[in-house]
Amino acid sequence: MAESFLDQLPISDEERKKLVSFGANSAYAILAMRKASKEAFDAYIGPERAEIIAGYLGNLLTPSEKESLSKPPKAPGVLGARLGPLVKPSSPSR
Repeated sequence: MAESFLDQLPISDEERKKLVSFGANSAYAILAMRKASKEAFDAYIGPERAEIIAGYLGNLLTPSEKESLSKPPKAPGVLGARLGPLVKPSSPSR
C-alpha cells in the first residue's frame, strides 16, 4: 500500500491525509515534489510542519535517493508550441 511509509511518521491524521492526496508512493516522491515546488508544498502543509515532515521523510531515504535529491534539477526542455514538420510552399505552376 502506498500509504504504509506514511504510517511510520509521527504526524497528525490531517497531515497524513494531505500527504496521501499527492498520490506519491514513496518518501522520495514526496520530497521530490517539495523540491520542485517548495513554496506551494510548504503553504499546503504549513511551513514549520513541512520542514519537520521533510526531515522525517528524509530519514526513510536510501543513500542513493539522498544523493539524487541533493543534485540540482535537470534543465527544462525546449519551450514553446510544437508545430509539426515544416511544409515548403509549392512552386507556382507555369
